[in-house]
Amino acid sequence: MLRMIVCDWNGTLFREPMEETFFLGLCRRAFRRAVLRGRLRQAARLMARGVRCLGHYRAARKHPDRTLEHIGRIIELLNPLAFAGLHRDELAAYVARYARRIQPLLDRRLLDPIAEVARPAGVAFGVVSSGCRRGIEAALAGAGLRADFVLANDFRMDGDVTAGFDFAIGHNKRELLADLLARRGVDPAEVMYIGDSPQDAACLALVGLPVVSFFAAPAAREHLAREHRAFAPPDPPAFAAHLREAIGRRDRGMPSPVFGR
Repeated sequence: MLRMIVCDWNGTLFREPMEETFFLGLCRRAFRRAVLRGRLRQAARLMARGVRCLGHYRAARKHPDRTLEHIGRIIELLNPLAFAGLHRDELAAYVARYARRIQPLLDRRLLDPIAEVARPAGVAFGVVSSGCRRGIEAALAGAGLRADFVLANDFRMDGDVTAGFDFAIGHNKRELLADLLARRGVDPAEVMYIGDSPQDAACLALVGLPVVSFFAAPAAREHLAREHRAFAPPDPPAFAAHLREAIGRRDRGMPSPVFGR
């Protein structure tokens, strides 16, 4: 009996592998603000660090097993110049715009069946990710799907102003997932985890119903399916059927609510 669905975010429910749109938007905002305020030295430093960050980004794409290391370095480089000093209201407005902008990048092939098949059956749903919690929550809310939990990284606040972005969730996703299941009294055998990359391997191995996302690269898709006996759905109907089988609900003619309404 399926009791809970836990998803990775980047490369699973969301097309981008490293939330490039979110963080690049903050960098552009910081650069424009520095120029408009005449802080040309700060703008030059942002440009220089941007070049270094581009190198880390390319290395992360080339070596998926080291992605989290490179993301950590990018966060370190940009925290003092781009991610600190935002007022709470500014951040909220930015996140709202971002969530609207990325709706076309969400994977309805997974989200629709979760909303139409799993949620009406009482299956819990949440995200465990090294991405940004605020962005994830806002994007899901904009798509009309409420998560029961989102465990992800977030901004550190100093009163009403950001002090930086805390990158604390990465290689420890399995431990966080195991702790979450223990606190909620859920048997891992009754959990479906959906992921796309080597960073998800430990979580896929923990649960009884591992699934590989549609966005996963072909090599990763094949590897995770083979090594962890994960289901790699060929299309949305196959994923929906897999959900129904896991839930134990055989009545395929039962009407379901339309996702996003």
